[in-house]
Amino acid sequence: MVHFVDVAAGALLRLGPARSRVFPDGWGDQTLLELLRDPGMLSEPVPAADIMWGRKEERRGSRVTRGQFISPSAVLLPEEARVVTVEQVEPPSGTAPLMILLPAWNDHGFEQRRGLAALLLRSGIGSIMFDVPLYGSRRTTTESEQAIRTVADFALMGVGGIRDALSISESLQRTHGFAGFSMGGNLAALAAAASRFRVAMAGMAASHSPGPVYLDGVLSHAIEWESLGGRTAEPRLRDLLSSASALEFEARDHLGAAVLLAAKSDGFVPFDAAQALARHWDADLRTLPGGHATALWRHRPSFAEAIADSFRRLEALDA
Repeated sequence: MVHFVDVAAGALLRLGPARSRVFPDGWGDQTLLELLRDPGMLSEPVPAADIMWGRKEERRGSRVTRGQFISPSAVLLPEEARVVTVEQVEPPSGTAPLMILLPAWNDHGFEQRRGLAALLLRSGIGSIMFDVPLYGSRRTTTESEQAIRTVADFALMGVGGIRDALSISESLQRTHGFAGFSMGGNLAALAAAASRFRVAMAGMAASHSPGPVYLDGVLSHAIEWESLGGRTAEPRLRDLLSSASALEFEARDHLGAAVLLAAKSDGFVPFDAAQALARHWDADLRTLPGGHATALWRHRPSFAEAIADSFRRLEALDA
């Protein structure tokens, strides 16, 4: 049964303002749409991020550094989205393992992820956060508009964000991994599946693919179907979104160290989408009470614990 808060959220999406709608401008550029079908875009090597770091700042027992680098997908991106802004938070010693934190839907900038980063510091874990294409400092729309206007925008944001995460991963010389909530969890799962390294991975409300999220959950009520040609476009949209799936990658042994959190009453990310990812990797799946809208609010400490456990499980596997 879907949690009542998620049901209410679905109703608001269906009846709410235009700025909350998904894909209001339709399909977009056909060439970019094919990014979702091209596994080579995720499996081909990416260069290590050449991050230009700024001055380190000491804040409440942490060391914070901001930097920038050019996205490995820059040739595909609008000019405003080519530079990736990065924020690294670590203990003053600077020797901690690092978790690359991917953003959830509408998570612009780093404010929402900083709370999780602060919790991770208590376990001696650092974090790296960055804006994916078309989000935060890389927006091409006004703040009052939906940043993802078309399905092609979604493909560019997703594939570009994963490649940016892999580029950051290539630049790191210490133990690291990928983590995220909701959309961030899906992006983290795809990055972990595509990575050439043995990485930790933790996801909260993480689907193996965006397909079930947009078409089998309450988010389907937010899709501007008329812009896509009506509900008869659903099979095409499902085919496109489902073609980007962590299940299409080999389940390498270290991914069994992943820790996934899923709420059985989640109305946005179907529980069986998280189950499918856990089965594919033979990962640890932990069930949470409540639904999607309340998950990160109520269970952020559980997510921080899951991230710490993913590093411990990876270390034990490699021992």
